[in-house]
Amino acid sequence: MIKTGIKELLTFHPKEWMNAFRPNPNYPLFVRGDIDGFVAFFINSLSTLLAVILNLQPILGDEIVYGKIVPGTGIAMVWGNFYYVYMARKLAFKEKRGDVCAMPYGVCTPGAFAFIYVIVSPTYYGCITKHDKVYCQELAWYVALASNFITGLVLLLLCLFGEFIRKNTPSVALLSSISGLGFVILALNEYLPIDETPIVAFLPFIIVMLGYFGGVGYGPLPISFVALVVGTILAWSTSVNQVSAVHEATHLVKGYIPVFPIKEIFQHMDTIRLYLSTTIPTAIAIAIGTIQCVETAKRAGDFYPTREAMFVDGIGTLIATLFGSILSMTAYIGQPAMKKMGAKQAYSMIHGLSYLPLCLLGFSGILMSVIAVVAINPIVIFIGLLICSDTLAITPQRHYPAFLLGIMSVVADWAQGTIVNGVSNAYLNFTLPNVQFSPNVTSAITGFSYRGLVNFAGGSLLQSVFLTAILMYIIDRKFLRAAVWSLLAAFFSLFGLINAKNVGVLIKNTDDGWRFTIAYTMLAIFFLLLEFAQRKHWVKGQETEPDDLSSLEWAEWKRQQALEQSNTNETIQILN
Repeated sequence: MIKTGIKELLTFHPKEWMNAFRPNPNYPLFVRGDIDGFVAFFINSLSTLLAVILNLQPILGDEIVYGKIVPGTGIAMVWGNFYYVYMARKLAFKEKRGDVCAMPYGVCTPGAFAFIYVIVSPTYYGCITKHDKVYCQELAWYVALASNFITGLVLLLLCLFGEFIRKNTPSVALLSSISGLGFVILALNEYLPIDETPIVAFLPFIIVMLGYFGGVGYGPLPISFVALVVGTILAWSTSVNQVSAVHEATHLVKGYIPVFPIKEIFQHMDTIRLYLSTTIPTAIAIAIGTIQCVETAKRAGDFYPTREAMFVDGIGTLIATLFGSILSMTAYIGQPAMKKMGAKQAYSMIHGLSYLPLCLLGFSGILMSVIAVVAINPIVIFIGLLICSDTLAITPQRHYPAFLLGIMSVVADWAQGTIVNGVSNAYLNFTLPNVQFSPNVTSAITGFSYRGLVNFAGGSLLQSVFLTAILMYIIDRKFLRAAVWSLLAAFFSLFGLINAKNVGVLIKNTDDGWRFTIAYTMLAIFFLLLEFAQRKHWVKGQETEPDDLSSLEWAEWKRQQALEQSNTNETIQILN
């Protein structure tokens, strides 16, 4: 499998490579839908970058954040966005199609905040009691760089197994966690600011929902552009946007020269063992996320090579690291939404190029102080809802419970990460610096099982896949497959990759990892007993309907069912 993976990793066959650069009249370089796609994706990815900046600034300061991390991110943005356009052009030429949409690409949001809260913050605050501020800021940056470099290497290793994982994991299970991200991170999380400023945000929300879901256009104007203009006018007229914010942002506008801290990266490699509990799950989550993005693109009609997409993300993460960024790079969810907007390839190229002035000249702050960001939230919500609806469209009704169970893990992760971490940050304002939140507050929570919440949130993207797959196979009475997935879950939980807040061999009495390993192993034994009983015809046989309503197998199954029903009706008529 590894030999085949290496052989098929890249599609740099001379003829295919050249096809991407040949003129293709069937695939225009720019269409109007690219404007919608660019605006929606640009604001979405820029919001992520600004959120990262706001969380890093108090720790690392403007010099490292704007002068080193952000420029490296901009360079990696150009790489990934243009490579995905290259893949789209290859596919369009090969299949003689004009409706191919490039996959979006940007900063990995979960990975970014994992690095901030688990690597950067502890390293800085652990150092500040013994050393000066500048030294501790640089140390935290170097340690995060070394960890991000390892993340890129792990991604390149995992890309050898990407296609195998995609082919051997049920589609609904693969899409459950990405649907959870769509529902929670893109839809629920982005709706909260709308309810915070309803006068500004309600009208743009209805404009977007009416345009994309209701099919009501606004003449030659892109839907996202109309929402942005209306929201920005309302924001300035109601003083939600302030001139003072624009004035403050102008101080950040200047040239930033990219750095190349490769020496510092390797000098701090010995520190990464302390943070493998974050680095490894981040790399696995990015890999699984990319596989899921490829799967959603496939559902939208664009068949991209899984290994090559994962390769792009791994190289992009390494490029970002070598130029000073601690942020991992990945394919973004939402390709079907971009395609529904009519975007093709130009939106991705413009998106990549737009980050050069934003990241190298410091224009990002000024832009976000002028426009009404909350007016773009409806577009992000549309993308999240579309991801969920597309997954439901290929999910048989009998598998809805499995799909919903998988989403629950992502909801738990969001609840812990957003609400609990928000309370934790607020808690620091009332106590001495670096006083830990968990020992002082979470241990006293009795209104609900906080320990259960932490375990359910641990490795949520992976856990979502396992839970969905196991329950799907239970529903279909495919007990042998359920046993295999249970044993895999037992192995992953022992090392804290799911159902745990930290990675390692979790065999201590205070750990829950070994407890989940025992629990999953018990399930596997139970399923094997049911498999035995099924073969003895003591238990009902397996479900014959395929688990993917969009697959050729399901179409053939449906045809056979119709044929059998027709033969049955004819037999009944003859007998009558």
